[in-house]
Amino acid sequence: MRPHKHVTLLCASAAVAIGAAALAPSAAFAHGFVGDDSGDPTHTLTARVAMQANGDMGGAQYDPQSLEAPKGFPAAGPADGHLASAGHTEWSVLDEQGEDRWQKNVVEQGDVTVNWTYTAPHKTSQWRYYMTKDGWDPNDALDRDDLELIETVEHDGSEASNNPSHEITIPSDREGYHVIYAVWDVADTANAFYNVIDVDVQPGDGETPEPVEDTEAPGLVPDAAGRAVSSTEAEITWGAASDDRGVARYQVVRLGATEGDFQVVKEVSATGRSARLTGLQPGEVYSFGVRAVDAAGNVGLAHTILTVRMPEQAAAPAAPKHLHDMGTTESTVALMWTAGDDTEGVRYEVFRDGDKVGETGATDFVDVGLRAGSRHEYTVRAVNLDGIASAMSNRHVTTTKGDAASEYPTWDAHAAYTKGDRVTHGGSVYEAVQSYQGHGDPNWITAPSLWKPVS
Repeated sequence: MRPHKHVTLLCASAAVAIGAAALAPSAAFAHGFVGDDSGDPTHTLTARVAMQANGDMGGAQYDPQSLEAPKGFPAAGPADGHLASAGHTEWSVLDEQGEDRWQKNVVEQGDVTVNWTYTAPHKTSQWRYYMTKDGWDPNDALDRDDLELIETVEHDGSEASNNPSHEITIPSDREGYHVIYAVWDVADTANAFYNVIDVDVQPGDGETPEPVEDTEAPGLVPDAAGRAVSSTEAEITWGAASDDRGVARYQVVRLGATEGDFQVVKEVSATGRSARLTGLQPGEVYSFGVRAVDAAGNVGLAHTILTVRMPEQAAAPAAPKHLHDMGTTESTVALMWTAGDDTEGVRYEVFRDGDKVGETGATDFVDVGLRAGSRHEYTVRAVNLDGIASAMSNRHVTTTKGDAASEYPTWDAHAAYTKGDRVTHGGSVYEAVQSYQGHGDPNWITAPSLWKPVS
């Protein structure tokens, strides 16, 4: 990535930038979009779907982070004429194309900054940025032949939040209305995210603008606080810091015994307001601070020292033993186990297939609402009055009565599914891990991020 170059971004409408806080509740499969929640339209580019001045977009404006489709663009991905909606028919209004149809980000030729807002940062392989060619027809449907690649940002497969800002260069031969097509390739699923960004390119001098020196550090981070949430974990929270050109990220630092001795223990994107710190020592006292960093690398002063005292580790209760079932029906499993030696004030948490499904003060539990013929693995753990959990019990696998295959529909690569839905495919039963809309890819049933086999 090239060093940051400051370019002023003007806006064709005063209300172009919206952030996650201004959106209606999003779907369970939300992930990310181009834009931020700074409220400053001169700070970053804003995607068509996230530009509030565009008005009603078939509900997509309330869910801008879900423009997801199979990756592999331009060989694969959304079809021509449906690039803006990523092939989501319910949001096809985004595919309407006209010179005066959409509000535009006004930019100059040269380098501009692209920020993503992540609601569920996936592991990432790369971002790519395409732009309409000189001489394209803005009143014709947007398709692949209109676009050429102008920037690729490689990534190492870690979560996308490690790289919240990119620099892309607007070529010197672009002027007037153009479209930038941002493609975020996910590393651990078969999908990518697609955002159209409408821009009005102002002529420059034919050269990339010279960097404008930024020497002003961000201000003090307000409202910072810290607390222990267990004997080994702490939570640090803070408010938004100010900067003349915008905060790029926040750093949580651990302060040492001597002045100037500190260690950065967590970095959070500009939209983050909290961090969970793990691996701390019970009974220890820690000093933390939070500081803001801008895009030029200027570092603000850390907040007044936050002292967090970790509680002493209480002894964990003994793990339950001999977990077994007392019988099953087509929709229930009756579980029973033997308590450990220390039972005073102990409650038990019951897990099915790794997910907690209930808790009880007794040593038996009936799991209800199951599907006929479904196979499940159960474990139980004890939790004492201090909230300290035991190790897990033995694993017990059992199957409800009935024929599973007859209970579920056959998986359809084009259908929409909700988390928890079950289908049959290839003689096995699968359960949806998250909600999504299918687009015909026959491989999605084997993607661990979408489906898990249950029998």
